[in-house]
Amino acid sequence: MKTTLRCLPALLIAALAAPLVHAEKPMALDRIYLSVGAYQADSDADARIDGANGLIGSDVNFEDDFGLTKNRGVGRARFGFLVGDSQGIEVDGYRFHRSASETLDRTINYDGSTFNVNAQVRGSLDMDFASVAWRWWIPAGEHDVWGVGLGGGFYRVAGELSGQGSLNGNTQPLNLRESASAWAPLVELGWRHAFSENARLYADISGVRKNSGSLTGHIYNLSAGFEYFPWQHLGFGAEYGWQRIKIEAEKRDFDGELNVRLSGPSVFIKTRY
Repeated sequence: MKTTLRCLPALLIAALAAPLVHAEKPMALDRIYLSVGAYQADSDADARIDGANGLIGSDVNFEDDFGLTKNRGVGRARFGFLVGDSQGIEVDGYRFHRSASETLDRTINYDGSTFNVNAQVRGSLDMDFASVAWRWWIPAGEHDVWGVGLGGGFYRVAGELSGQGSLNGNTQPLNLRESASAWAPLVELGWRHAFSENARLYADISGVRKNSGSLTGHIYNLSAGFEYFPWQHLGFGAEYGWQRIKIEAEKRDFDGELNVRLSGPSVFIKTRY
């Protein structure tokens, strides 16, 4: 996320410096746009962290075992521009963070440590995702375009568990935190339909997959939405999205697996030029 945000000034300069050919661009596309909004995510996250000593960790659910609420507002930003009339760059990103405290009703093994029944624990889950993709758009009549995008996706995941636990048979306060991050290839498919210059429908599907290294996994995203522009350069939108995330880590100090399912509506403000 931070890496992508640092790239935004360079992308803005490239957008302004690019030769924008003022031929008829497709009605369903904007030359430069920025969307900012909120994603009301309904989440379901499962994780397992094995210890370095060979102890297999417990499968835990952040919502059920740690008391994290299933609904969470997530900020999201999206920026893009056209180079010419049928190609362009899009940057997308969000940050997901939740934490809560709960009294356990089961024993949990996490990163080689044990948290017993009735232990008061605090669990948290942090996740950043950002993508940069070059898109090619193919007009299909006056009101529709189809597109394909290639680029890269960055993801970072961190989990934390703290409370009274036992390590090597000794009861003591514990604070365990593990994190992992990686870049991976990204593929996108998209569709845009313009009812007019002021209203349009769209749908996108994308996939990020990494098959080698100490961190592997995939992220799949599907979204559909509607945009309306009561003014020439300013409008509003509503979107519904589904995301599936699976990450497996094989590191020197621990092995682990994370599965996250997110879905829910988004609302945003969009400015275009």
